[in-house]
Amino acid sequence: MFTRLSIVLLLLVAGFSTARGQNCLEYGPVVSLEGRLSSRVFAGPPNYESIKRGDRKETAIILTLANATCTTATNTPANTFDVAETDIREVQLVITKPEHWKALKSLRGKPVVVTGTLFHAHTGHHRTKILITVTELKLKQ
Repeated sequence: MFTRLSIVLLLLVAGFSTARGQNCLEYGPVVSLEGRLSSRVFAGPPNYESIKRGDRKETAIILTLANATCTTATNTPANTFDVAETDIREVQLVITKPEHWKALKSLRGKPVVVTGTLFHAHTGHHRTKILITVTELKLKQ
């Protein structure tokens, strides 16, 4: 019995230290992520449940990451949104520059590098746990 319990505890500790040993991304500083772009349609206002039942269509630009990642929490009293996340495989893009919108057509489905700052989802319009405010969008070399 003691041996089985010891093995289980060792496996749990090993798994925990592996996750903690991963270089997680931080909210705030500029980061670069690699992956492929796609767009998806979601149900929007008023109920965010069903386009067929009258909700408006909302299209989100999604970066499917080449490698899963994680984030560390931003622990400040003023910031309760940016919590730690693990196994992040998709990030929604927040695009504010017209040139990035123009570039999307030629970059969809191709390997890209997206640079910007991360923040955690906090509204119904946010379709992934983590979003990135885009400062640069380019084809991966």
